[in-house]
Amino acid sequence: MRLFRPDREQVPYPLRAMTMVARAAEHGLGQSQRALLDAAQQVILHSDFEIDGLAPISPQELASHLTQPELRRQLIQGMVVMSLVDGPSSADQSKLISGFAAAMNVEESAVGVICHLAAKELLMFRFDFYRHSHLRGYVETTYRKQGGLLGVAKTILGLKGLVEDRALAARFDAWGELPEGSTGRAVHDYYRANGFAFPGEKGGFPYGGVYHDFAHILSGTPPTPEGELLVASFQAGFRRNADAFFTVLFAVLTQSSGINMSPLPQPVLLGRVGKPGLAAQMMKELERGSPMNTDLGDDWDFWPYAPMPLEEARRSLGVVPRQ
Repeated sequence: MRLFRPDREQVPYPLRAMTMVARAAEHGLGQSQRALLDAAQQVILHSDFEIDGLAPISPQELASHLTQPELRRQLIQGMVVMSLVDGPSSADQSKLISGFAAAMNVEESAVGVICHLAAKELLMFRFDFYRHSHLRGYVETTYRKQGGLLGVAKTILGLKGLVEDRALAARFDAWGELPEGSTGRAVHDYYRANGFAFPGEKGGFPYGGVYHDFAHILSGTPPTPEGELLVASFQAGFRRNADAFFTVLFAVLTQSSGINMSPLPQPVLLGRVGKPGLAAQMMKELERGSPMNTDLGDDWDFWPYAPMPLEEARRSLGVVPRQ
């Protein structure tokens, strides 16, 4: 997934549409919405329009000025994030986004997801979200690499602290014997320092999701709530599947909308995306992950990288240094 930039003469049109979605929030255009609009101007649009002076725009006018399919879809995805920055999407926001998507012939799964949320159809919202999210990939990878359905069942029971796989856990724990500065040692120390359990240990992370923790190490991002928003953006950058955007959506829902999509308790702070500079950092992390030469979420074999020096692993995978 990568960011696309409109031509200079196109810039006002998507910004007007995004501002309409921001104003349609339950409590109107607030700090979080302004922060996202400012970040979009800074990182993507390279513009400096006064938000309060922007006029509304019809779906038809927007479609006539924004013709590139990739820009159209990116804009709809941005609208979805806008609708979630300080709570669940409102009915007015879901209606606006659906109208813009229809006018531009954009088929984006996330639009249906937030429509269920806005209509308070919470069971359908979660079902629709999970079938597109990276969590489905966690299960599929665990199924392929950890013994099929039995492996998936053991992973779920292990996550709940009911079973353990000592042989698997020992393979990960052995990374603690690797030299300082190696990738595996960095991952091992990250787990132990933060009190996380390895796959195979009671309460352990699913095997299929270990690449997420490698993403933390490779990107140099801590496992704080703000860090989870940044690493989700970094992951969305290196993902190559059609639903890469759902990685960002997962983090925004959990860390800024007050809707925990993870199986573990999470600290709630509505509007977290509105913290100064955070939205712009998220966009930059997405750009940082985009040039990577490997999709870590697509059956990536991380074992050969464990003994590598961390900087060598970053160079091998094409991780761009953080500016």
